[in-house]
Amino acid sequence: MQSRLIPSFAFENAKEALTYYQDVFGATDVYRFSPQPEQAQQFHLPAEADLDSMTIHGGFTVLGMSFQVADSFRGPVQSSNQVDMILDIDGDDAASVQAAEDFYQHLQASGQVTIDMPFAEQFWGGKMGHFTDKYGISWMLHVMKWSQIKDPNK
Repeated sequence: MQSRLIPSFAFENAKEALTYYQDVFGATDVYRFSPQPEQAQQFHLPAEADLDSMTIHGGFTVLGMSFQVADSFRGPVQSSNQVDMILDIDGDDAASVQAAEDFYQHLQASGQVTIDMPFAEQFWGGKMGHFTDKYGISWMLHVMKWSQIKDPNK
C-alpha cells in the first residue's frame, strides 16, 4: 500500500496564513486557489463575497513536508492543543540537520512563534523543541539519527 498523511489547516484567512508561513517558517512551494462562482454557491457564500480574497485550497512545504490550507467554510476556527505537527528530521543527513538548525534559528529570530520548549538535546539522544504559531497550532521540531530508531515492525 502506498499512502501519505497531509495535514490540512482551516483559517479565517488562509491567504494571510500562507504569507505568515512563508515569512516565519520559510515555506516554499506555496500555492493558492480562490473559489469559483459555482463553488461559492456550493459553500453558501454570500453573493457579494470577494472570491479573490478567499482560499478554497492552498498549500506549502516546510523542511520537505507538505501542508494544505483553506478558509474555514465550516464555521469558526478553534485551535486545539490535542495535536502536534512533528517535523521529524533524519539526523543521519548533515544537510537536513543544518536545515533544521537554520529553520529553528529563523523561527526564534522572527519573534512570531511562542517557544514552549527550546530546541535542545534530549535524554533519548535526539534534539527536540516545541513551539506554537500565531494561529495556535502546536509544532515540534525533532532531529534524531533515523538509523538509531528501532522499527516496531521488525
